[in-house]
Amino acid sequence: MRKENAIRFCLITLMLVIGLLMAACSSNSSTANEDTDDTVDKQQNKELASKQELNFVSSSDLPNVDPSTATDVTSFKVINRTHVGLISIEKKKAVPDIAEAMPEVNEDKTVYTFKIRDNAVWSNGDPVTASDFVFSWRRVLKPETASQYAYIMDAANIKNAAKIMNKESDLYGKVEKLGVKAIDEKTLQVTLEGATPYFVSLMSFVTFAPLNEEFVKEQGNKFAKEPENMLSNGPYILSEWKHGTSWTLKKNDTYWNADNVNITKANYKVVKAQNTQLNLYKSDEIQMDGLSSEQVDAYKDKSDFHKIPGNGVFWWKLNVNNVPEFKNEKVRKAMSMVINRENAVNVLLNNGSLAAQYAVPKDFATGPNGKDFRDGVEDYLPGGVEEAKQLWKEAKKEEGIDTLKLEYLTTDSDVAAELGEYFANQLEKLEGMEVTIKKLPWNAYLETDTNGNYDIGAGAGWFPDYKDPMTFLGYWYSDNPNNTTGMEIDDYDKLIEKARTLGAKPEKRWQVLKEAEKVLIENAYAIPTYQSGSATILKPYVEGVVFQNYGYSTYYREAKVYKH
Repeated sequence: MRKENAIRFCLITLMLVIGLLMAACSSNSSTANEDTDDTVDKQQNKELASKQELNFVSSSDLPNVDPSTATDVTSFKVINRTHVGLISIEKKKAVPDIAEAMPEVNEDKTVYTFKIRDNAVWSNGDPVTASDFVFSWRRVLKPETASQYAYIMDAANIKNAAKIMNKESDLYGKVEKLGVKAIDEKTLQVTLEGATPYFVSLMSFVTFAPLNEEFVKEQGNKFAKEPENMLSNGPYILSEWKHGTSWTLKKNDTYWNADNVNITKANYKVVKAQNTQLNLYKSDEIQMDGLSSEQVDAYKDKSDFHKIPGNGVFWWKLNVNNVPEFKNEKVRKAMSMVINRENAVNVLLNNGSLAAQYAVPKDFATGPNGKDFRDGVEDYLPGGVEEAKQLWKEAKKEEGIDTLKLEYLTTDSDVAAELGEYFANQLEKLEGMEVTIKKLPWNAYLETDTNGNYDIGAGAGWFPDYKDPMTFLGYWYSDNPNNTTGMEIDDYDKLIEKARTLGAKPEKRWQVLKEAEKVLIENAYAIPTYQSGSATILKPYVEGVVFQNYGYSTYYREAKVYKH
């Protein structure tokens, strides 16, 4: 066993902390900590600065700005602002955006009709039409697009989406059969397979944003590769993108609600080292920063400090294709039970993160009874080191192994390195388990995870695509392309499938989802480690920033920067 070191742990915002947010979201380490849930509005001096601009840092580069194929939080932070959909989350509320009002819904809640705003236009002046949505959604499902987020159309329960993705179906690849159509230029109709409680919430997610068909086809393979290969219909345009270094969002004057966009420019710089980020904050080069555990004490009593739990859950993915021993339930359970999550969050993170042996975060989703999903549910697999060692001993005998060598895959951020060292030491308490750590840059990590080239995928964090437990539980469904573990979990899959049929029976659906989570964690199909938190500092001369636990993690378009 390697000797445990006194780990000096550096944290960059947990929106992207360790690696993956693959999809909806996978996350690695964020731009100046953006996942709290509060509003900063305390400025006394009311004289505005001459430049209404904000500056942030990000621990990872911007991988992809194509709404159809992006899978990570860094990308989503940009796309959320350049490509807006029918609905947006603003100041913690779901509001119509490109839709002029909330949709009309038929009696059995299977047909939604949206009216598109007359003054919604693209940055080249073209009107945003219902056909733009039809084209975009069909593009996601086209086999040649190879979108990892194609499954989101099925998650939304849109008619025929599942069949269009199923290679065994007569409708495979026939995207024109998707239950979405343009009634006229400004009327979009969506038909669902059945009642879906979270459908409207899901319409704020980036994959459902419209695309200008003529422009996309004109750009071909160049689409969304550079700022000049993009059009925007949102509050900002991507005006500069220096790959690996920085990017800039500039106010889009053609946005229908441009009068309420006060911040005219947001500059993002890629900076991986936490101490360098803090120095930039001290020198006033950035206005917001995420703190490491060792930096918290120096700021915790200051007015610019904010410490609030987030809504992401970080977990390990165990790849049975690379490590057949992971098929043994006792191996998985031993790995889950042996790690001390409390020390990780209280000592290493020290930022409001919570130890988690669950898949759906606390204070995220409220059920039909008005109570939080976590209400009345204790952590699963409480166990401990001794019970873990006994399970491991039994598993070794069953598998006929003395030594199991594992590679722990994570990213190259400070936080990833420190957590990796800590958790590898924890796992090696199981005699004969030998763990090596492999660190990759964010983009390379995403690719490696997608291709299933890992033993333990430990850079994985998930933030919600929509405000419902299914956004977390659906991740582990066997046919979800984000689940690259190769694990056979028929008992879990059946519960997820059952929940999808219960949209019209919310109480029963809620119970089935709870049962599904119990099966997932008690069988250690997934091994959660912690729920994200954030220790953030924000300059006191910036007023009106809203920190949300869904949608825009940091809503800043209406913020104001004052002279200082």
